[in-house]
This record gives sequence, structure tokens and C-alpha cells, in this order.
Amino acid sequence: MTTTTTMFSMLLFTIFFAVTPTEARVTHYDVDKDDRSLILLREPFGFSRGGTIEIELTTPRVYLPEHAAPPDKTKLGFFITAARDEGALDAALSDGACVLDVDFVDVAFTFADVDAQLKDGEREASRYEYRQEITVDGDYMLFFANCEPHTVVSFGVTATFMNKDARGRVDYLGRGEKALPSVYYFFFLLDVGACATWAFVLGKAANKRGVRKIHWLMLALMCFKTMSVLAQAGRYHITRLTGSSAGWTAAYYVFTVCRSMLMFSVIALVGMGWSFLKPFLHQREKNLLMAVIPLQVMANVANVVVGEEGPADEGWFAWQNMFLVIDIMCCCAVLVPIVWSIKSLRDANDTSEKKTRNLQKLILFRHFYVMTVAYIYFTRII
Repeated sequence: MTTTTTMFSMLLFTIFFAVTPTEARVTHYDVDKDDRSLILLREPFGFSRGGTIEIELTTPRVYLPEHAAPPDKTKLGFFITAARDEGALDAALSDGACVLDVDFVDVAFTFADVDAQLKDGEREASRYEYRQEITVDGDYMLFFANCEPHTVVSFGVTATFMNKDARGRVDYLGRGEKALPSVYYFFFLLDVGACATWAFVLGKAANKRGVRKIHWLMLALMCFKTMSVLAQAGRYHITRLTGSSAGWTAAYYVFTVCRSMLMFSVIALVGMGWSFLKPFLHQREKNLLMAVIPLQVMANVANVVVGEEGPADEGWFAWQNMFLVIDIMCCCAVLVPIVWSIKSLRDANDTSEKKTRNLQKLILFRHFYVMTVAYIYFTRII
């Protein structure tokens, strides 16, 4: 238990000190000597008519091999494209075409445009600003394209995507996200009601034999679930107003980590029969539990990294895949103790005199297994 507590404390330390306030709709990236031909800077954002894209470019630099000819800076630039054209974009890249020249993308500006605003005596631009109003509703993405072979670029870019509400005020949420703060607040109230009801039931039956330790652990799980929903509501509400979720991000990650670890612990403990079939755990069950919890810690750390980095980082997709693999491993691990319990009940059913009671427990655990598989299938696959 000491090891688990230590790892949990380290995870909280990582979240509080490594997570900076997330700029959910005002994103900033520093690209350092990158030779990729295409860099995704902003995932699809739902614009309504009248929405605005603002791009601020700082310290653009182009690096070339020795004795190389000056690059064509019209082949280095930023463009906006509709999310529905992503397949066509992949096809153009496969054909070797420069994506800045295809007709379905909207070129925002190129490095040539940046150089065109240089004043007399200036050799390199330090800042360039671009603004575009959206006239057609849709989901749009922002990319940087480098169509010059053997060319490496560095720059800082801040992209601000925003809509306007019915009163003409700035709204940093996409058109499909506008209802999310209200939805999360509604489910927060439902979760509060569920927690209060469960606490009342446990308190009323506290002196009865039916209340076990696992039931109090379930109450703790429900409390952390409730707080994570509240933090998510706060994130979207603050993001709508300011474009940044500020301190709500750290709170959301802390509550989500606690909820996730408790959820897998509860499923594993119930599957092992702790506090239901027997008041203790075998050594192999303890070992499994000590394996699942660290895996969940790793999965949640990966989730934090994926959330705080952006698609412009080279390792972003690798972290996504790592998180997915670890999460699936945890899901598979929690099924093992349920199979053990079913096997144990089936064996006991052949020899024990309490045949009817064991049969009822066997049916109950089979239902629990089916529900767990259904949860994993719908939340991790569907």
C-alpha cells in the first residue's frame, strides 16, 4: 500500500507542476528546426458564420544545407482547410503535390508574404499577424506546409479560433460545443443526487450486515466522478469566456485520475470477491491489483501529456497510441479476477453443500462479467 501511495503522490505532483493552464482555443506552439512537410497546428474547430481566425507568427526562420540555393518562400506557408477535405489532403500528399497549390485549401499566408512587409534595413521579420473571417459554416483545421525539400523551419505561432454568440460577444467554443457547459452542469446535479442517495442508503444501513467496505469505496468513486464532471463544466464555461481553462484543467486532471484509479480498483476488487465472497485477497490478487494501479497511473500521465501537448508536436500521435495501449491493457487485466471468481464458484458448486447459494453468486458474477465487457466495449471501441 505504501508503494501505491507514493506513486499516487508523485502523479499529483506531476499534474500540479507540469500542467500549465491549457489554452484550449488560443493555442501556441513553438516549432523548432522541423523538416516535416505538413504540420497540423489546430484540430477541427466548428465555426459559425462570422467566426474569426487570428494567427500571430513570431521569429520565423528558414535553415538550408550549405551551398543550397535560396528557398522559394511561397512554398512555405499556412493554410486553412475544411475537415471534410482531410482525405483529399492525404491523397494530394501521396501524389507528391504541394498542398499550397491544390484548389480545395485556403492559403492564409506564406513566408514570402511575411518578407514582403519588411521595412528598409530589416533582414528578418520578428512578427506577422493575420486575420480571417469565416463566411461559410463548417469545421476547419489549420496547417503549416513546407514544400521545399531539405528545408528546416522554426517559428512560434499563436492561433485564436472564435465564434460570436447571439449578442455579438466573443465565444471561444466551437458551434458543436456551445451546449456542453450546461450539459455538464446538469449531469453534475444528477451525480450529486446519486451521491447523496447512496450516502443516505449506506448511513441508514451502516449497522447492518449488508454494508461492506466495498460500498464505501464505491461512494468515494461517485464523489470523485461528481467532482470531475464539475471541473469539466468549469473548463468549458471559462474557455467560452476567455479561450483558456486556467486552473480548472489541473483540477479536472486530479479528479479524473482519482476517479479512474478508483473505478478500476473497485471493478478489480469486486471481481476478486473481496468483501463479498471473502474478507481477504490472495497474493496473486494483490499482485494483479498492484499491476493495474500503476498501469492506470501511466495511462493518466499519458492522457495529461496528450491533453497538454498539441498535434504540432512530433511525439503527439505516439503518446496517443501509448495511452490507448495501456488503457486496453488495464481493461483486459480487470477481467482476469472475474474469471478467477467464476471458476472458483463453479468448482465449489460441485462439492459444497451450499449449492443454491453458490449458484446464485455464480450467476451474479457472470452478469458482472458481461456488464464489465460491455462497458469496455462501448467506452474503448465503439
